[in-house]
Amino acid sequence: MNSAAPVPDDSSTPCNERGKFAAFLLGVLLLVVLFWSKPIVTLGFDPQSERCLPDLHLALLVHEAPQTVRDGDLLFWRPSGALAGFKEQFILKQVAGVPGDHVTIRDGKVEINGKVVVQGFPLARFYHRSANDFNRDETIPPGEFFMVGVHPLSNDSRYWGYLDAHQVAGSAYELF
Repeated sequence: MNSAAPVPDDSSTPCNERGKFAAFLLGVLLLVVLFWSKPIVTLGFDPQSERCLPDLHLALLVHEAPQTVRDGDLLFWRPSGALAGFKEQFILKQVAGVPGDHVTIRDGKVEINGKVVVQGFPLARFYHRSANDFNRDETIPPGEFFMVGVHPLSNDSRYWGYLDAHQVAGSAYELF
């Protein structure tokens, strides 16, 4: 007679209980960080189908202006000026140039310190301008940043100019 041994219920194994406890602790920790820490920390994601930063799906937004800013950093700010019509609470872009960097925009290419950071001006028509109207050859002034998204349709500094450091609401850190 073949009698099969009963299969233990995995829900009561010590390993599964530790997993539930770890998930609970992680949830509590996240709540503490989100609601009681200074500076305020929130989660941000790009709700658009055409993502400006396609490799970034979820970011941790730290609501404190950074002391130093470097190329490649992620910064966010509240939309104003040319971006005032955006419905998002914050705009998130990547720093491509900092004060003292040399920006050259010519023939549809944006170069910073001789390196191409973005190409094309597909949104120029929405600004009622030609791509050549955005040409420039200058040094980024103190207290300003050149911000980009890597998607060709990113509405970034190539169209509306530099981001003033005083507008920066904080830094973002890519989660995934």
